[in-house]
Amino acid sequence: MSNANAKCGRLTVDQWGRTMPAHSASYGTGPWYYRDTEAIMLTYLTDEDMALDILPSDLELILPATAFMVLEVNHFTTSGGPYGEVYTGIMCTYEGQVYGYTNAVYVTTENALTMGREIWGFGKKMAHRIELKQLGTGLVEGVVELNEGNIVARATVLPERNEPAGSMQDLPLAVLKIVPDVAGGDKPALAQLNSVLFKGVPHRGPDGKDEVYSGPATLEVNAHSDVNLPVVEIVDAKYLRMTADLPYGQVLKSYA
Repeated sequence: MSNANAKCGRLTVDQWGRTMPAHSASYGTGPWYYRDTEAIMLTYLTDEDMALDILPSDLELILPATAFMVLEVNHFTTSGGPYGEVYTGIMCTYEGQVYGYTNAVYVTTENALTMGREIWGFGKKMAHRIELKQLGTGLVEGVVELNEGNIVARATVLPERNEPAGSMQDLPLAVLKIVPDVAGGDKPALAQLNSVLFKGVPHRGPDGKDEVYSGPATLEVNAHSDVNLPVVEIVDAKYLRMTADLPYGQVLKSYA
């Protein structure tokens, strides 16, 4: 095919956006702001062998094997609007620093999925429904419905005690980012162990009390999902409403 009158495109590297597609970025730059987020946060003992099978070899498992689940509804964000999210993690260390290795995440919107995968490397998948509500018994219930009619996680917390904001621990998350090879090779085009700190600040009521509550809790998980770390014993449970800023992260180690 003759192309005697060929012309090169005018989109130069210095004109690329910071995200894909290069000519029309699908989301803006950070930090991203989260307002009026409500969450159930559970910490629990889990199966040591299963945790070791999931944990990358550069990370050391903290014993006894401890996992956590955060089930949240973000009512307002600058990262693409409201969405529900659930993630689980494993308590571990890397070079002496404590991290929560985030092994599984589900979200309810495409933009939340795209950002999380492209920037930090969270292995996000889509869920049909993630919601929190308070029942007539006073229980706050969180539900993760993977596909319509398929409940894969259900958590409850009875908010009996008001807790100070200082009861919340800042925990950096670690995540393994893998970008596949476009030529189909066995090794990824990019592989990084990354970290980010998503720090929530609890709302404070007009009476000066922080909107953090603890109490008895339950957690049931379905073995046929990624948020399936077995629950041996719940050691801490909170319900809270908070504000947070989501920053960029850092690379802990590059593999490729």
